[in-house]
Amino acid sequence: YQETIFSLVYIGYVLVAGYFFESNKSVVSNPRLYKQTANLMWGLRLSLGIWVLMTVGELFWDDSLSDVTARWILLVGLLLGAGFFAYSAIRYQFLDLRLVFRQSFVYTLTSAILVGLFVLVVMRSEQILEPLFGPQAQVVSYGFIVIVLLLFQPINAWLDNAIRALFMRTRTDHRNTLERFSRQVISVFDPQRLRQIIEDTMKTTLLVEKVTFVMFDDELGEYAMLPNQQFPKRRVIAREDLMLRGVNLLDRPTFYQSLEDYRTDSKLAQILQEREAQLIVPMKDAKHLLGFLALSKKAAGYKYSAEDLNLLGVLSNQMVSALTNARLYVDSLERMRLQEEVTMARQIQLDLLPSQPPKLDLMDICAYSVPSRTVGGDFYDFIELPDNRLGLVIADASGKGMPAALMIAQIQAMIRSEVNAGAAISTMLKNVNAQMVHSSSSEKYVTLFYGEIDCNRNVFRYANAGHNYPVLVRHDGSSLLLKEGGPIIGALPGMEYEFEEIQLQPHDVLFFFTDGVSEAMDDEEHEYTEERIHRVVCEHRSLDPETILDAIVQDVQKHDPSDPPRDDTTIIAIKVNGEVVTREAVS
Repeated sequence: YQETIFSLVYIGYVLVAGYFFESNKSVVSNPRLYKQTANLMWGLRLSLGIWVLMTVGELFWDDSLSDVTARWILLVGLLLGAGFFAYSAIRYQFLDLRLVFRQSFVYTLTSAILVGLFVLVVMRSEQILEPLFGPQAQVVSYGFIVIVLLLFQPINAWLDNAIRALFMRTRTDHRNTLERFSRQVISVFDPQRLRQIIEDTMKTTLLVEKVTFVMFDDELGEYAMLPNQQFPKRRVIAREDLMLRGVNLLDRPTFYQSLEDYRTDSKLAQILQEREAQLIVPMKDAKHLLGFLALSKKAAGYKYSAEDLNLLGVLSNQMVSALTNARLYVDSLERMRLQEEVTMARQIQLDLLPSQPPKLDLMDICAYSVPSRTVGGDFYDFIELPDNRLGLVIADASGKGMPAALMIAQIQAMIRSEVNAGAAISTMLKNVNAQMVHSSSSEKYVTLFYGEIDCNRNVFRYANAGHNYPVLVRHDGSSLLLKEGGPIIGALPGMEYEFEEIQLQPHDVLFFFTDGVSEAMDDEEHEYTEERIHRVVCEHRSLDPETILDAIVQDVQKHDPSDPPRDDTTIIAIKVNGEVVTREAVS
């Protein structure tokens, strides 16, 4: 009867212990300890489960198994538990048996010496005190023995902590840690993967329970507390936060308690306190604070030692280098991606421009366009129209680069849509202006010149929307600026545009350009000027349009040799042939 009661009590103890083991398993957050305890738990489940089954079997089915069989089953259960324990000790360094043995041996030896000293002092206390107190030495020795006994336990505890700290320093082999960390991060350029390596190093080497990253976010321009398993939400920290300013003043790992003066009205301090931060590890380059680590307490109640702080200081420098390299690598990838997109945009823009000028019997046409960047804001186009007419466009969008190129693509689509719909020149420009005003802001505008060459009548009809005045140079050297039109496109709503019609004559030269030509500057910041353009065109008016264009380009490059040019440059040159015979004259 007594044996049954004791067996049930033992089973109850096992079940209660198993419940506490299982319910507290989730408390272990350190990955290294979790792997150790997980294997150990399986061993305990198997060995204790077999023991419980055998004990229950003996109580209720006493004759079901022989004593030999029961002993063998119990032995197998014990071996399974011991096997899992040995596997954890070998595979995951559970308890670090070599360390435990060395620590226990040194502790036993020092404790024996301490006990021997105390016994010697107690036994010789009367002889020690007799020269000082004489006949009263025996009475004083009793009090002395009491004091010695009271001091024994504190001294023994201090000795235990000193030995533990000594062997924990051996356990955290700092040199191996640094070498291993350097090998891991030297070829890692993914910031997220790099932060994972840092967190794993903190948890496995220093047994830190929780690691919180606060890093500067380039996109936000602010510091942000990065999410982790316990706190999946990112928290943005304002630069004005008092605790953040305190961290910025640090140059070495510092205990959080030392920043007491910076906690007042600090959102960051409140969050760090909620996350049980104990140690702050700043990560700073020569000029800036890249971020910092907030480390919680260590597992198993260990304290941060001076050696830990020195290790974290060195690791911090390596983390800064690794994070900076990763950041530069990500930036280089982004630049490469943007360059690929810009190159593709350049190709699209080139596809939008005419591959070559149209060939007409009555005149020769040539064109030239060079952007100041990969893509530009200058634009020209030739549009074939019914009744033997040819539309001509030259335009210059405000700004440079991608925004100007996008605006020009939009303008081209609008013009072609209006012209193909049969709109007159004045109506076309009015509608394009209205659409631009509606779809963009007033600081985004386009200067534009549109003209139509009527090859049947040898007439040029045009309207100038705020563009540089093209010049018409006659065979005799006289010239005419093409000014008629209206204001720039996209700046003001409700604008009206007028057009003018000019009769072309043999050997006339039409020269169109953007401000990249007239405003090209030399080293003394003197502009090339439109007057100089007119003079060069007039001097070369007897030559073919390609030679006239080359003369202007070479003269501009002498004036401003910048390559690429400082501003987008576009030129169209047209030369009317010597014999002009209109269909009206023939009729």
